[in-house]
Amino acid sequence: MQVRKVGFILFLCFLMTAMVVNPGVTNAKTLTLKVSHQFSAGDVRDQMARVFGDMVTKKTNGEIKFRYYPAKSLYKPKAQWDAMRKGGLDMSVFPLDYASGKIPQLSITLMPCSVTSIKQGLTWKDKPIGKKVNALMEKNGVRNLVWAWFDGGMGSKIRQIKVPADVKNTKLRAAGKKFEFMMRAAGASITSMPSSETYHALSTGVLDTMMTSSASFVSYRLHEVLKYINAPRDYSIWYMAENLVISQKTWERLTPEQQKIFNEVAEEMHQNWVAQNFKGLVDKLIEAYTKAGVEIHYMTKAEFDQWLAFAQKTAWKEYAENVEGGQEFLDLALEAMK
Repeated sequence: MQVRKVGFILFLCFLMTAMVVNPGVTNAKTLTLKVSHQFSAGDVRDQMARVFGDMVTKKTNGEIKFRYYPAKSLYKPKAQWDAMRKGGLDMSVFPLDYASGKIPQLSITLMPCSVTSIKQGLTWKDKPIGKKVNALMEKNGVRNLVWAWFDGGMGSKIRQIKVPADVKNTKLRAAGKKFEFMMRAAGASITSMPSSETYHALSTGVLDTMMTSSASFVSYRLHEVLKYINAPRDYSIWYMAENLVISQKTWERLTPEQQKIFNEVAEEMHQNWVAQNFKGLVDKLIEAYTKAGVEIHYMTKAEFDQWLAFAQKTAWKEYAENVEGGQEFLDLALEAMK
């Protein structure tokens, strides 16, 4: 009995010594995080989430793993925001404007004619507008990890949409509250829905015209139900932030070392992955829609200028006048264009 007692005491001493020498052994948190989004498996936004997850898993030596739920298989698109805010969902690739019903300032992330290119949009990460959006989101329980901007165009079953006058009497999905406001002012009848529901809506006549990203025009196979498209090759009025984000509650569950790794991977994605994988999306759109026989139009500078003037007196004016701090957000977004 005495020998056993001594042996047990020695074992305890060894265990306590190991805890002091290598506290990370006991402090490390092994987690499997749920990542939900509305996009189909294989879409570039799905790829972005998986590449990020693979890099984090490798850098944490398997401490952090990820389970993916594409194609709105876990949460409906807009419901993901509250799920993250409450801690029920860990991460998402989330179009930020989808939360503008709760946080109106986030409409700045899908404001007509306020971003000139994917490359320019990605500069928000290090500019005052991006930092202001980050702070607003964190205050509301969701944290930006990777900024991801997408260009978009206008598709229709009935006619080519080139200038604001072409929108009159269309049944339109505009994607975003300020686009809805602008297109309603141009004479469209607006129906709101996530891009994942547009194929069915076009097929059944609920919509005859719509706006969405180049990626969604391809991944949702909308060329099967559209006859015309204004593709964002040279000019586009539509750029949307669809970022990889994390619940603030989940972030706070990570150890400082794990948080550091998340930030390092996000920076690596910004430097070496996002722009390189997004810049060819419009080329894939053009290839798919040419093959399908859809009539393609490329916006001209003169047409863009018509949209810009119309956006300034509709969407921009409404945002600046009716959203708390709207003028400041708008000014910072325009400053980021310089």
